[in-house]
Amino acid sequence: MDIKYEVPSAKEYIDLRIKTNMGEKKLLNTKIALENSIFIVSIWEYDKLIGFGRIIGDRGITYVISDIMVDPDYQGKGIGKIIMKEIDDYLEGNTDEDAYIILLAKKPADKLYSKFNFRYSEPDSCGMRRKQSNNDL
Repeated sequence: MDIKYEVPSAKEYIDLRIKTNMGEKKLLNTKIALENSIFIVSIWEYDKLIGFGRIIGDRGITYVISDIMVDPDYQGKGIGKIIMKEIDDYLEGNTDEDAYIILLAKKPADKLYSKFNFRYSEPDSCGMRRKQSNNDL
């Protein structure tokens, strides 16, 4: 198993999204998104992408943890923890106490994120998502 800090191909990323039930994305949009990430960590088994996570944001105030994925064939082996540890290390070294660091968790992944100092924002705030006109949420 290898840890890399480089952008996988858009196809590799989309294939992992499909395998982890996170849904397919358009190839061009995916290329743009990956190239504009602040930080990427990917986990590889030989030449196969088996884990992924990234940080997006403005590099100053707001950082969003996004796309934490582990191939179902490799889940339960600590790969999600490795991804989050790499992301946490990046944040520790590149943000300050005023940074706004957020993520939207699918349950039961919220249990993993709580190990990395993420807390529920309720009752003071809640996660919200804009409904796109051509996308049923």
